[in-house]
Amino acid sequence: MLPRVSLVKYQSDSASLKTAIQLCDGFAHLKQTDRVMIKPNLVAWEERYPIAPFGVYTTTRLVEDLIILLKDFGCQNISIGEGSVQIQKGVGTMQAYAGLGYRELEKRYGVTLLDLNKSKTKKFVFHDDLSLHIAKDAVESDFLINFPVLKTHGQTKVSLGLKNLKGCLKLQSKKLCHHAQLDLEYCFSHIADFVKPALTIVDGIYGLEKGALHFGKAYRKDLIIASTHILGADMVAAKTIGYDSVDIKHFEYYAKRHNQSLSLQDYEILGENLEENITPLKWDWAWTSDNTGPGIFQKFGVTGVALPKYDDSLCSGCSPIANLANILVLSAFKGQPLPKVEILNGKKMQARPGYAKTILLGNCIKKANETNSNIQEAVEVIGCPPVMQDVVSALKAAGLDVNESVYHGYMKEQSEKYDGKEGFDKKFFQA
Repeated sequence: MLPRVSLVKYQSDSASLKTAIQLCDGFAHLKQTDRVMIKPNLVAWEERYPIAPFGVYTTTRLVEDLIILLKDFGCQNISIGEGSVQIQKGVGTMQAYAGLGYRELEKRYGVTLLDLNKSKTKKFVFHDDLSLHIAKDAVESDFLINFPVLKTHGQTKVSLGLKNLKGCLKLQSKKLCHHAQLDLEYCFSHIADFVKPALTIVDGIYGLEKGALHFGKAYRKDLIIASTHILGADMVAAKTIGYDSVDIKHFEYYAKRHNQSLSLQDYEILGENLEENITPLKWDWAWTSDNTGPGIFQKFGVTGVALPKYDDSLCSGCSPIANLANILVLSAFKGQPLPKVEILNGKKMQARPGYAKTILLGNCIKKANETNSNIQEAVEVIGCPPVMQDVVSALKAAGLDVNESVYHGYMKEQSEKYDGKEGFDKKFFQA
């Protein structure tokens, strides 16, 4: 019997999710006495400039629908677990729960909210002597429901069920996945070997292009993809946004270890016609041909400064800092060549010759360039991740006349970009 994957149109009521689960026999192995954990995608929370939620977070509406279905089934021990990234000090998982209505779900249905960043962990060796520390609450649940969003990602092309499990890792293991020598997709593809979701549901009410956080562009898709087979769910979901399974490296890594097929012909897709529900979404950001900055630099004629394109060693904590640097450098451009400054991030970039100063954003890139003879003068920004004001100070110290108000204006614009637009209803993210 082929693994079943359901593809259902969301019809603005709870029946849509029920249909998706029934078509793939999603509750076939569920018992009323099971300890059920729902793992949504609440990637990070920001209070000053709230992230526009569409395509970034699992919709609270569908999470509530799922809780109702579980309660109707007879399940009483239900928790929701996530380990959000802190891009703002002291603001993490619990703030995301509060901002997205989960406190109301807690009161209304008696579910337990868990911060997996604070959970006790179990250690799993996955490569030589390298280990992943995974939240025990996730590993020891009887029935884990993986509930990602339908989105692309600038490092991994897509971010679906397999990648959503990265939120079950402790912080140091999340950082380890962005290893300087190992492939990010190789590392996180192992999490599902140890967590083993019983059901994966991809929330495709919105699809996100060039995700995630503030900078992606969301589209209304109105799809739900579900399967007890995590790879099958991811493969169908990826196809709905234009990606073939063989082009996604973490699919390949997982399939090879588990001897599973990457051909959609080997899966039974039930519900909607897949070919009629494909909307290609872009995943990558354009960069200049000489790798000195985002494509907009070439459009405006920015020269002198260099910001090489991020690689897969740039972790989630530092990615906002990399974006901050791009925007601030652009704010310093007044039509004349900028100072010869190179700005590096991540864990493995190497300074190139020809720059008067090299700004090293974070502890990891500082360590990676400790013996680099191409550096004439290093400007080190310490931190894991660094704080915004230290980045601003470093750019100014390197001779870049940056304007912080441009960054704040841009972030405010990103936060409000869907306000008043048809189809973008914040009620999806309220209980």
